[in-house]
Amino acid sequence: MRSFQWLSLIESDRAAWFLIFFLFLVGCQLGSERSYSFIETDCSGCLEALPNNGWCDRCDHGLVAGLVVSSRVFHEALDAHGHEVDTETILCNLCRQVAREDQFCPRCRHGFVAGQLYFSELTWALARGESAPSDIDCGGCRKLAGHLGRCEDCAAYWVGTVRFISAQDARRAEGQYRRLQVALDRLPRCSECALTGFFGFSCRKCDTEPIPDPLP
Repeated sequence: MRSFQWLSLIESDRAAWFLIFFLFLVGCQLGSERSYSFIETDCSGCLEALPNNGWCDRCDHGLVAGLVVSSRVFHEALDAHGHEVDTETILCNLCRQVAREDQFCPRCRHGFVAGQLYFSELTWALARGESAPSDIDCGGCRKLAGHLGRCEDCAAYWVGTVRFISAQDARRAEGQYRRLQVALDRLPRCSECALTGFFGFSCRKCDTEPIPDPLP
């Protein structure tokens, strides 16, 4: 009843349409914020963190392929960088084999790039690309950086702030990137949902299902 009383205060159809249009714009803005794209920034801490998926102390958030991760616990769990490792000391025979080929071990869920170990398919897939430089020469790439897609000018692929030459590598990284976006959508409601769901487990607090891998 109260909503009808509020609507009666609108003096004309034109005002009503203006209100609807305004709410539509707000919804679009919130929708864009949920994409967590963070490529354009003047923050020196963020600019330093972007190439290595680090943490900005000034803004108090982490960055992974340009996505903002507000939880330090979740950002640390993502561990979005490589680790030096002597592959000959690894117990898993399949890991030792894929390490020589810069591939991913489906048994241990570890990947290898240039002799470094990555603890998730997301971080391994992103490592197979190249982080966006601060000065991108290609005009098409400048428009795409921070988003998903293929550059019409140079045929490079973008997954957030990471550039790929291989379509296969880009598709694999995009799948994990989209799963991370789903996890970040969950984060404000329940931090455990975001963390456990991304790594393939149900949430103990609210029994939310894991994030599908791959997403439908």
